[in-house]
Amino acid sequence: MTPYGGDRVRVDGETILLSCRVPKGWRARVERALNQSEFPGTAVMWDDEFYEVIRIEPLPAGVRYTLEPWRDHHAMRVSERYDAESEAHRVAERRSATVRERKRKSVNFLALFTGHLPAIVQERLASETGVLAARLTFISLFSTWVVMAVMAWLIATRVMAERPMPNWAIAIGGYLLLESALRFLLNMTQSRPVGSTVGVVAYILYWLLTGARRETTPFEALPGHGVTITATPDDRKLADSMTMREPLATLLPVEDQNRLQQRHGYDYRRSAYGVAAILLIFSTLGIVTSLINGAIVSLVVAIAVAGEQILRLAAFRRGPAPSVIGWLVRPLLRDLL
Repeated sequence: MTPYGGDRVRVDGETILLSCRVPKGWRARVERALNQSEFPGTAVMWDDEFYEVIRIEPLPAGVRYTLEPWRDHHAMRVSERYDAESEAHRVAERRSATVRERKRKSVNFLALFTGHLPAIVQERLASETGVLAARLTFISLFSTWVVMAVMAWLIATRVMAERPMPNWAIAIGGYLLLESALRFLLNMTQSRPVGSTVGVVAYILYWLLTGARRETTPFEALPGHGVTITATPDDRKLADSMTMREPLATLLPVEDQNRLQQRHGYDYRRSAYGVAAILLIFSTLGIVTSLINGAIVSLVVAIAVAGEQILRLAAFRRGPAPSVIGWLVRPLLRDLL
């Protein structure tokens, strides 16, 4: 028996023990029981002979497969080849998966910025890395809201000091407010990526300043965009919509969150802590700015929101915890409830 790559083999009669550093995705035999039939493991073709995967055992630095000669009375439902070519292909696939995973983490980490890029560029990133393009847009909205919050604080500071605010600052603030509202509406209601003006301009400048302009157009479509493709299944649309709006669901009443769990497999723990932490950070900033400007009403609201988030963070260990602002987001999730 010839092992391939870094694998090691030991033969004990008809039993073969194959030790591998990386799992191969084979499945072990399911033994007969009172409530289930016997199900053969993966049929592995090795040196022109078929073997069945009997057991899979984890090792400190890999995995060990136990194989035996294939029994003729079983039908081959899942078969694999074990040879130099298949192992080389498996190694290449593993490297590609590692690169995709690294890119996926980078794209998610930089979503505050990549979500501003043109929609077709976000789709291209999603296709290459396996992320949701619509989620990139959603995360990028937070950067716009931070800029708007800073501008609002500057405007309030100048107004309190009885100093005039430049018209250009008011115009930029109004434009950002309108654009972010439209992007949020399209992103939430249609579950699709939406670029921003800053992102489109930045991408065009990048395209002009790099050699890519000699080979492509700035918004060249992905392969397949120019042909008719089948529509996304309704269940896939529903699952993507739930994934997109899951952070907002953590603010809903407990009965609504339980309903989402039963219908869509929603788990509050995936997003609840992050959403509560973000609200706590922004409400804390609101407390500070309200104290500086002497704004009593906004100070009370900010304290109430911050206190609620502290209580919710402590309550998440027992289960989902609603928020008093859940009624604001409930219309956006009505079709899922």
